[in-house]
Amino acid sequence: MELTSMVFIALAVLLLLGVEILTVIGIGAVVLTLITDQFPLLNVSLTMFDSLNLFPLLALPLFVVTGDLIAVGGIATQIMKFSQSVIGWVRGGLALTTMVASGIFAAISGSNAATVATVGKVVLPEMTKQNYDRSFSAASVAAGGVVGIIIPPSVAFVLYGVSTGVSVSDLFIAGIIPGIMMVLVMCIMAYVIGRRRNYGERTPFTVKGVVRAAVDTKYALGAIAIILVGIYSGMFTPTEAGAVAAVYCLIIAVVVTRRLRLRDVPGVLVSSSRICGLVVPVVAVAMVLSQNLTMLRIPDAVVSTMLGLSSDPTIILCLVVILLLIAGSVMEAAPNILILAPMLTPIARQLGIDPVHFGVIMVSTLAVGFITPPIGLNLFVASAISGVGFASVTRAVMPYVLILILCCFAIAFLPWLSLAFL
Repeated sequence: MELTSMVFIALAVLLLLGVEILTVIGIGAVVLTLITDQFPLLNVSLTMFDSLNLFPLLALPLFVVTGDLIAVGGIATQIMKFSQSVIGWVRGGLALTTMVASGIFAAISGSNAATVATVGKVVLPEMTKQNYDRSFSAASVAAGGVVGIIIPPSVAFVLYGVSTGVSVSDLFIAGIIPGIMMVLVMCIMAYVIGRRRNYGERTPFTVKGVVRAAVDTKYALGAIAIILVGIYSGMFTPTEAGAVAAVYCLIIAVVVTRRLRLRDVPGVLVSSSRICGLVVPVVAVAMVLSQNLTMLRIPDAVVSTMLGLSSDPTIILCLVVILLLIAGSVMEAAPNILILAPMLTPIARQLGIDPVHFGVIMVSTLAVGFITPPIGLNLFVASAISGVGFASVTRAVMPYVLILILCCFAIAFLPWLSLAFL
């Protein structure tokens, strides 16, 4: 046990030193395989293959491709115009537009980074023209991307479903209301800041303008309809919906909007494969690490420790949420889900929490980590596309972080938010 503790300390030190998460988890998986002496070293490669040889996991690259096709096909611009026609009349309307557009884009792409990059490229130049503070603009774009893994389809829900055996379709349904609620609370925060600082110009609201923008956004709405209606009607599995949506967005980009030429399609696929190349190996090695943690009975020890801290379910659930908030701030969502879900789901069951509801708690709480330093992936993306320093974006995003943390506790203690449609 002392040797195992030393391994975990060493891995934590490597993580703090900035070593790539894939390398850290991979070293941990191999070393623990040797320590447990329950499996031959060959088991590492076999487990990695088996962990990726899953049909639901195919949804991950398909939704990434869909998001990239939306970005290059001009659909993102249509989404922004529609969002602005609906809410641009409010003081600070462009910041609110960013939140609404991020929610709509998330309902097609399922990726937080893709949401930040695509929406940011469209809205940031306009916010600069209207004299928004650049740090606030970048922070709003970063915060809007949080819902990228909550509003279905969601890559994170796919990973949670794969690691716990929970229905991915049920998780998608459960994420609808919490995702919309997070968009609304961020809109409220953007309105408060925009009104206090007198940001932006107001866009006159007209029913005719909204209808016209909605008609222009028909291709984006069509993609959402294909994904959501197809999944919830039972016509498609989430993986099949991802494939159909990718083909649909490809046809729109090449044939309808003509923003993408056939000869450029391979370049888009290469770009998508790079994103998948960052995530998929982490999934593989995290599954090996999780297997070894199970052999070491670490999940059982975590359950016993957490339940031994208090007999009050409310206190334990608060501790779980706090643990997830901390974990999300130091490590990306994918490895967190794959490592922590098998440990914490038994605690949820003992507390009488539905596994689907707990999946929403986990994903929504870890999502806040995308805008929480030191990792804060969305902050890095927003900083890169805006040219604003990371520290400045971090300071400006704090109001969004606080309101989203309150939102996470509401999601945790109001199960009907997740289970209303199930």
